[in-house]
Amino acid sequence: MLITTCTHCLARFRVSPQQLNAKQGQVRCGRCRKVFNGFEALERYPDDDTGSRLLAAREAQLKESHPSETSESVPLEETAEPIAAPSPLPDPAPIASATPASTPTEPGPPSKPLEVKPRRSGPIVYEIERPSARQAAVAWRYGVALLAVVLAIEMVFAARGDLAQRYPVLRPWLESACGPFRCAIAWPNNEALLKLEDSELLEVPGKANQIALGARIRNLAPHAQEYPYLELTLTDLTGQAAARRVIRPTDYLGRPVAAGEVLSASGELAIQLRLETRNLKATGYELMLFYP
Repeated sequence: MLITTCTHCLARFRVSPQQLNAKQGQVRCGRCRKVFNGFEALERYPDDDTGSRLLAAREAQLKESHPSETSESVPLEETAEPIAAPSPLPDPAPIASATPASTPTEPGPPSKPLEVKPRRSGPIVYEIERPSARQAAVAWRYGVALLAVVLAIEMVFAARGDLAQRYPVLRPWLESACGPFRCAIAWPNNEALLKLEDSELLEVPGKANQIALGARIRNLAPHAQEYPYLELTLTDLTGQAAARRVIRPTDYLGRPVAAGEVLSASGELAIQLRLETRNLKATGYELMLFYP
């Protein structure tokens, strides 16, 4: 006797070689009404070689002819032995087999029911591992130390000019640290600690539209300062300002100021500069120093 198993609901049925060969193995399940291939899950009881002969006959038939159309599948009768299904379904009424009713069938050994694992009921509880008090204390210590370092860096950055003034040895280190961030270390400029000496304004011989300015700048501070700006004011006979011009360090030095170039502590600088007056007849002048 041959037994085939539905690949959808795992119901088992008795089949005959004539049924399978007539429909090319396509059968319909009497329980779930799904169509499946009866050859895939075909089995036989011991001491029965019908299955081997059936498979050999099917292979020979496939080699001889390949039918182009498939006829309707044949419903099968479910076996009487208990078969475990994935989900509880009511047993349908047995469907009449295509084989004659007088065909004797021999009952085979009962199949082993499938083991269905019970499902867990109730909510799933997740256990969260909480850090210990010691780990929390260590984390707080690292956090406080990091904040202290950041605060110290911000204070040094804000007071970098004063630190460089009080401790000149720190200036190269501070400037190298500011390089990647494109910041500068300002010098402590104080125009009250600068003094103008020996200033004079003369006409250039043979050039009526030019004047020559000469002066000496002295740094009275105990520390270096940046080169100051000069403001020259020309006055007329009434003492009123006839022209005013701002002279930058690059004008009286005759070149751009290099990075880090300053007027040294207690140092002095002599300047000589020619200016165009554009037919202006000046009778006096005023010269002062300032920082922008």
